Amino acid sequence: MPPLRQLLLGLATLAAGCAAGPSEPTIFSPAGITHPEALFDVTTRSAQIRSYSAGTGAMKGTRYCLRESDAPALAPLVGPSLAAVKAGGDSNNAARDMARALNATAFRVLLENDAEAARQAVAVLRQHADANAWIVAKPSWTNAAGVINAFPALLPAWQVLRQTPAATPDDKAAIEAWLTRLTAQADEHPGDNNLGTARGAADMLLGLMLGDPARYQRGVQTGFIAQLQAMRPDGSFPLETDRGLGALQNQSRNIAFLLYSAEIAASQGENLYGTKVDGKSVDDAIRFLLAAADDNALVDGYAATNRNPPKTEPAFRPGAQLDPFDSTSRGWAVLYTEHFPRSELSDEIRAHIKIGSRVNADAVGGNVTCYAKRL
Repeated sequence: MPPLRQLLLGLATLAAGCAAGPSEPTIFSPAGITHPEALFDVTTRSAQIRSYSAGTGAMKGTRYCLRESDAPALAPLVGPSLAAVKAGGDSNNAARDMARALNATAFRVLLENDAEAARQAVAVLRQHADANAWIVAKPSWTNAAGVINAFPALLPAWQVLRQTPAATPDDKAAIEAWLTRLTAQADEHPGDNNLGTARGAADMLLGLMLGDPARYQRGVQTGFIAQLQAMRPDGSFPLETDRGLGALQNQSRNIAFLLYSAEIAASQGENLYGTKVDGKSVDDAIRFLLAAADDNALVDGYAATNRNPPKTEPAFRPGAQLDPFDSTSRGWAVLYTEHFPRSELSDEIRAHIKIGSRVNADAVGGNVTCYAKRL
């Protein structure tokens, strides 16, 4: 940031009185919070990313947290979001977009300790809770999927925001009751593909926040463990790799949700990264993806089934898999390589995936580098 702009921003912040500087007390408090360390310790992480870099003189998190200019305004998204999911189909996107915006705001709050931004985000969540948003009387799989697809960005946002003064006890009770009702709708989906992995991760994180160990364990079993049970010995997921030219993209998406689940578990001292089911681990899924990306023949036998292929590529062709190394893969690559910085598999991941410093991927909790990057 140019010196003049940095000075003007500092003066504006001082005048507003709503954002704490790096040397000031944090706005976050774990007092009275159930599992404040779930996924990551919010107070500790905020202090880490707000500490100064000796090399640049800037807060360390400015290299990794979402830029202020990239965080969308919440207000324009509220109306469409309140009406979302109930119509199914494309209306689900409005719920996902709202969750993404709240996630972006939460991670800016993590860096800036901006009490006003936290207040606005909590108010939007309370509005959704009071309106019973996204919930239908007789949900279909589509309505359930709309909720499941919003959870990966929404729940980490709440984990951050609920630890600020903006969230009153009444807000917490109302919002968490709404989140619990949403999980009931999510249960309408059979959850046998990556949506089941995503729902399992949501149950894990929400179970911790609510102090519900049974929900947490259900998430581990119906998400992470169930996917390893279903995985073939070669590391491929049957209900992802039969998806035509999108087979490897779906394999990568399921890996992302598995590693997100493993990060939630790691916050509790549980090692899902090293868990094996019938001798199979998440490492096998990663190795299959990397090998099949190099040689599509490894996946073409499965992908030729062409079940529910990408709309942009409805016809199957051998050796023509869509590039699986998009933002989703960069997200899980951050988690894995930060967890195992010197492993041989991490080296292989880095050789295939250009990770970058800022990564925003729903499947791993939104703005992943801000909570996972080693400082």
